[in-house]
Amino acid sequence: MKITKVQIHPVAVKRRHRTVVGSGSGMEIPGADAAPTESEFAFLELETDEGISGVGEWSDLGQAFDPVAMQRQLEENLVGINPFDLEALFAHLQVDRSTCCAVDSALYDLMGRALEVPVYQLIGGRVRERVEVSWVVYIRQVKLISTEIQQMQEMGFNAFKLKVGADIGHDETCVRLIRQTAGPQAQIKLDASGVWSLEEAIAYIRRLEQYGLQGVESPVRGRCAADLARVREAVNTRIIEHVWDRWDYVLDLVHHQAVDIINLFPEGCGGIFRCKKVLAVAEAAGIEALLGSTVELGVGTAAQVHLGVSSPGITYPSDLIGPAMYQEDVIDPPFEYMNGGLAPRETPGLGVALDRAQLRRLKK
Repeated sequence: MKITKVQIHPVAVKRRHRTVVGSGSGMEIPGADAAPTESEFAFLELETDEGISGVGEWSDLGQAFDPVAMQRQLEENLVGINPFDLEALFAHLQVDRSTCCAVDSALYDLMGRALEVPVYQLIGGRVRERVEVSWVVYIRQVKLISTEIQQMQEMGFNAFKLKVGADIGHDETCVRLIRQTAGPQAQIKLDASGVWSLEEAIAYIRRLEQYGLQGVESPVRGRCAADLARVREAVNTRIIEHVWDRWDYVLDLVHHQAVDIINLFPEGCGGIFRCKKVLAVAEAAGIEALLGSTVELGVGTAAQVHLGVSSPGITYPSDLIGPAMYQEDVIDPPFEYMNGGLAPRETPGLGVALDRAQLRRLKK
């Protein structure tokens, strides 16, 4: 089997509300009048000489993206390649992580369709039925957060991640509100987005621990492993940090015993293939994991779910909120949450199909 054709479909989709993260004391807190933002995506289709195709996603593009130039580059690198030759392909593919992730998803989709099995069967098999999802609550006015938590609980969510890193008074009010609204059994994590100083991180986490925190993510500015280790030693809450495919950083976290949990996701690492390698390092070090997110649409979410159900180390609720954060999607049918979680589809490959009418209507 050889890849014979590359196609790219750029689209733009509106979010349901703004996704604001911490930027420090004094930042503006969005209210109900804050207009939703629009996110740009692109979808990659790879076709083969056997008539089988696979699809991948560039999620929430934050930089200039030239689909014509990208298609030309990928044609030069992928046409004529056997999609099963992952080690050789990724050893020589010189692209950014988002592009690597899109290629990775399309290749796994191709392989699953060729072998007529779901992707999770190609990457270790199923170890759980579904991925538990932690609904991500972005920085907003308090009344909006209260309504959001109630709505999410009605949908079956019992795990939440609150973005903090505004004024600590506002942060504490929101944490207390979520605990009161969601109840004592709800799982609550915080994400400070790396805006606190070392001293602030220790003081603020100690202040907020009374609300029963499952963990605090990216608590310290600079994300230095040594500083994270100092925070971890000083508080009674588990520390979480993002990792990518930078082996030096992953090993630095391990060396300093800096974290209890890593946050990783295909777009950040460059795809499922590289995520599995990072998870192996974490497993060897006794570190647990959760799936973060760049707020994917359906194709990217599908890759996340296959990774989640096939990885024993992913033991914490994950941030796969994309299917409910966007006003529309480009897969038919879209994902639906079941009791606050997502399960993979049992059809071959990623189990999703592009809605051609939606691609045309949302074309960027």
